[in-house]
Amino acid sequence: MKKLFLFLLISFILSGDGYGFDYEMGDDASYFQKDSLQAIIQGKWGYIDKTGNTVIEVQFDYAGHFSEGLAMIGEDGKYGFIDKTGKFVIEPRFDAARYFSEGLAAVEIDGKCGYIDTTGKIVIKPKFDVARSFSEGLAAVSINWRYGYIDKKGEIVIKPKFDDVGDFHEGLAWVKRTTAFSVILSKTVDKRGYIDKTGKWVIEPDFDWARDFSEGMAEVWEYRKWGYIDYTGEWVIKPQFEWTRYDPKDMAKADMKKRGWLRSRYYYIDMKSKGGLFSDGLARVLENDELIFIDKTGEKVFDQQFDFAGNFSEGIAAVKLNGIWGYIDRTGKMVIEPQFDNVGDFSEGLATVREYSKHGFIDKTGKWVIEPRFDWAWEFSEGLAAVMLRD
Repeated sequence: MKKLFLFLLISFILSGDGYGFDYEMGDDASYFQKDSLQAIIQGKWGYIDKTGNTVIEVQFDYAGHFSEGLAMIGEDGKYGFIDKTGKFVIEPRFDAARYFSEGLAAVEIDGKCGYIDTTGKIVIKPKFDVARSFSEGLAAVSINWRYGYIDKKGEIVIKPKFDDVGDFHEGLAWVKRTTAFSVILSKTVDKRGYIDKTGKWVIEPDFDWARDFSEGMAEVWEYRKWGYIDYTGEWVIKPQFEWTRYDPKDMAKADMKKRGWLRSRYYYIDMKSKGGLFSDGLARVLENDELIFIDKTGEKVFDQQFDFAGNFSEGIAAVKLNGIWGYIDRTGKMVIEPQFDNVGDFSEGLATVREYSKHGFIDKTGKWVIEPRFDWAWEFSEGLAAVMLRD
């Protein structure tokens, strides 16, 4: 079944007709996408430092970002982890894996998911249909495709009873449950709300859609509009913004192919998954078909309009004008003029950008720090960035 799903998934990505994966799949999609990158882009991966020097030779089938001192590596269809010298700390023996978070990493063995520690020892036996990364001490898992949460001992602390869930952020997690059956629509009606770490409803499931809390606020969908609530569920910014979605016509077919890989860490800007997340005190929203930035009162912060934009990261946000990308600061001032084919968020002072189909890294003045010579590149994490060169 999984091979069939993967075939259909790759066919979908290659077609370029759809927008990508549904938001609710989130990081889970990586379990079914683990081979799709190599099906699309043949190349080998290694790592560079911030001077552009190669510190781990290009040699792997896939290389992810470093997290907690280890990076996930793909070799011959299996996944393991290396340290910053390039040495395998955990040999590639898993069918799929997530990054380390809070000392543990989710792995898949023979269709079931469990967790390993940084030595590769299985500390939570593979018994889940889906296992997500730990966040604030808990991890979302599914049993018989119903979602709940476990602690680091593998004990179930919130019973699997939800249709879908998010990770815990700022003490709360959004969850989805079926609340009714519509005879008119001939389908179930799903609503979303928020629970605390005991599984208690803090905000009742009254919303058609809900996203993670960030900087004290969460974006929710009601009355066919987006708005923002606080930790009590009270409206801080009433529903007034439109559904924010990247039009597939604005994304090159090559990007449509690539963005399916490892949803949690691809660097191209993704309006659909991150939505109107508050970052550095600002959020991007769509109002009257115009993309704008608002503050936490819901007020528009500057008049400049963009074709598309990313979230603020390290005080700078990527924006697209007339088909090319640059960066603005929190006042809306263009600090790096639009000139790139595609861009990523700033991470550790650098951003990966693409020019003439090659990827390199710039600083916050727009100056090339690492010239564009790679066929693909991830953002910097813990001082290193994974880069790919075609075979």
